[in-house]
Amino acid sequence: MDSNNYPHQRLSKFLAYAGIASRRNSEKLILSGRISVNGLVVTNVATKVSEADDICFDNTYIKHQQDQPRIWIYHKTVGEICSDSDPSGKKTVFDSFPGSLGKVCLVGRLDYNSEGLLVLTNKGFIKRYLELPRNGVKRTYAVKVWGKHLTYNALEPLREGISVSGINYAPMAVEFLEKEGKTKWLEITLTEGKNREIRRALEQIGFRVSKLKRIKYGYFSLKKLLPGQIKEVLIPKALTKEIEKNID
Repeated sequence: MDSNNYPHQRLSKFLAYAGIASRRNSEKLILSGRISVNGLVVTNVATKVSEADDICFDNTYIKHQQDQPRIWIYHKTVGEICSDSDPSGKKTVFDSFPGSLGKVCLVGRLDYNSEGLLVLTNKGFIKRYLELPRNGVKRTYAVKVWGKHLTYNALEPLREGISVSGINYAPMAVEFLEKEGKTKWLEITLTEGKNREIRRALEQIGFRVSKLKRIKYGYFSLKKLLPGQIKEVLIPKALTKEIEKNID
């Protein structure tokens, strides 16, 4: 996966690697006159660009991708916000990242009261691929749930897909991990990342989440990474092929 070495590259592919849109949607942006090269609006999807060109989307400059794609995993703790800043002064995950990390973006988010695996990358096109529901990237969570009559069949609405306050949630894979009286641990896997999806879906059928921890995101697992720890991981070849196929 090399987004850097291109003497001349199709404009739509450049936009896809920059994380602006998929290659197909990038062509639509070009046709609609929203992309300019060296100050001139371009509407030809066959246009090629190089590192010497200044490229803008809706008059906003798009930085050329100079560095190699990288991915890190981080063990988020409860009480951290998935944002680069917070007006109220609450701690953010970026406060825990080393200064040497440079500019990175979060792949998906975890809410304030959730913990576990966060994936970080320095490339927008990696973030985009891993987040888009249509790509079917699985997110797995260990969820501690409280409630009466919490049985396998009681969770069937989640497996079938459920609607909460007009928001439709796709079917989830739900299995029991541990059972301790009225409190039980579930393993829930989904392929989309809507805000507070698991909490809202379980509340809709009468159960309360007391702890939620993401343990896996696509090819990446939390494993023995301690709370607050961050480490760089290799990008799997299979993921590289999937992303390149998606962009092309």
